[in-house]
Amino acid sequence: MEKILIAGGGAMGAGIGYVFAHAYPKAQVDVIDLNEKVRAQAAECFEKWMMKDNQKAVEQGKPPIDISGRLNLLAGFGKTQLQYDFMLEAVTENIEIKKKIFAEFDLRAHDASLFASNTSSLSITQLSTAVNPKRQGRVLGMHFFNPPRVMKLLEIITTEATESDALELAKKIAHTLAKEPVICKDAPGFITSRLGIVLINEAIFALQENLMSAEDIDTSMKLGYNFPMGPLALADFIGLDVVFAVTQSLYENYQDPKYRPCMLLRKKVEAGHLGQKTGRGFFTYSA
Repeated sequence: MEKILIAGGGAMGAGIGYVFAHAYPKAQVDVIDLNEKVRAQAAECFEKWMMKDNQKAVEQGKPPIDISGRLNLLAGFGKTQLQYDFMLEAVTENIEIKKKIFAEFDLRAHDASLFASNTSSLSITQLSTAVNPKRQGRVLGMHFFNPPRVMKLLEIITTEATESDALELAKKIAHTLAKEPVICKDAPGFITSRLGIVLINEAIFALQENLMSAEDIDTSMKLGYNFPMGPLALADFIGLDVVFAVTQSLYENYQDPKYRPCMLLRKKVEAGHLGQKTGRGFFTYSA
């Protein structure tokens, strides 16, 4: 792949863009975000990550990699006629926004281009309707985990229309990025979000019912089940607004009460206490 486009410069989009630039040393990687502040934060992250990775490379006797000339931050799609080999969106969990981005992707695609979404719960099939029908077989989900530079899992989601060679290319990309791919058919929440969000939501219900303190709930799961992070701390790390959106999406799609968002989660979001990114969620965080 020579030309790669990532829509979204937040924590996930920037991280995914960096991983691609690092793994494909001859590729041009463009990361698009409309927000100037987000682009500035992404630029700082790129520099910090490159310094860390190159320091590690030197310690291991490997040559450092300079990605600064190949990893670009753009303010928008613009009027470029550039055709990309791979395009992925990593923006907010809103189906209409994502479909608009896929329509923009379609204008910059060739017939062998691969379209991917980093959504953790929304329908890949529905997203695929935003591209030319002859390219819908080139659309799939590639669900990275936060932080993308560290987490090894890559959940690949296929639709009924996904072509076999598109899936094989996605798996090849995963291995090039040093990720372990798992394959899931398109369904609300796929597997990882469907399982993980129930645990998080149930932990919030337990806290709401005053069964145990937040600290003890997380300690129970870390020491009793060997989880690296407790469910409430994980919710804060993901962002409580994102957790609520995924939980609500699962509830609406499955109409199963086990996915019903806990009221305490809803109230946290309404109060703007979204976790680490706001300094307060189920725990408090220093700036």
